[in-house]
Amino acid sequence: MEGSIVMEYILILLGLILIFIGYVKFENINLEVTNYKIRSNKLEETFDGTRFVVVADLHNNTFSRNNDRLIKEINKVNPDFIIIAGDLIVGKRESDFKVALSFLKEISSKYPIYYGFGNHEQRVIPKGKYYNKQWQSYLSNIRDLNVHLLDNESIKYYKDDKSIEIHGLSIDLKFFQRHKIPKMEEAYLEKLIGKLDEKCYNIVIAHNPIYFKDYQKLKGDLILSGHLHGGIVRIPFVGGLISPQFELFPKYDAGYFEENGQVMLVSRGLGTHTIKLRVFNRPELMTVTLERE
Repeated sequence: MEGSIVMEYILILLGLILIFIGYVKFENINLEVTNYKIRSNKLEETFDGTRFVVVADLHNNTFSRNNDRLIKEINKVNPDFIIIAGDLIVGKRESDFKVALSFLKEISSKYPIYYGFGNHEQRVIPKGKYYNKQWQSYLSNIRDLNVHLLDNESIKYYKDDKSIEIHGLSIDLKFFQRHKIPKMEEAYLEKLIGKLDEKCYNIVIAHNPIYFKDYQKLKGDLILSGHLHGGIVRIPFVGGLISPQFELFPKYDAGYFEENGQVMLVSRGLGTHTIKLRVFNRPELMTVTLERE
């Protein structure tokens, strides 16, 4: 009798484990579209209602063949433009960039794209830790697609005769070290992209969100980040469990943050790489609508 009860418990436990595994697998392949509205009195009327999507941390992941499902969701939004918030690729010596390039080819024919680098792009550049010989070809192909690369560069996005500015920050790889969060020098970020025009509405692509307080010194209006993959495992009512730098319960794990009048949106990202796992943490395609206050 006791043996049969134990067996029942074992079967129940196995059933629960299988259900959990199935659910996690479902989560990992089914993206979620989230929507944020950002209001500002610095926005000109012509930008009221401007909508864009944020693609972060794809890491060569695919949602159905040729990323058709991801592209379909982007087309449903029909954004004015697309921002890549870093790590479209996996930064290894032996990696190819076919998935990222195929995705960019498809969407660049329909939408302007502003591509900020993450640590995985920086790892494969000529002076990067994992220099990849295919990198130069990847860049050349991207430029042919008229994708705007923002590697510590800025660009104006125009509507009618008005503009907002989009800036791409590529901070040094030392700021992505595991187990260690080095401090930034006071004027470090300004040296990278210069002073921002405070009269203009400024969007800053800054891949690593843990330096939010440093980004605030630039006085940008909207900061777009990713990198943390939502904390990999999201605990209900608590948040993300761990960052890529092995910080437990990171403060800026995912979603909306506002400090000193500046807003940061942190995408949970669309893919995985080293730890190929997401729990209670569906891949995220972020949609942002700008509204004049």
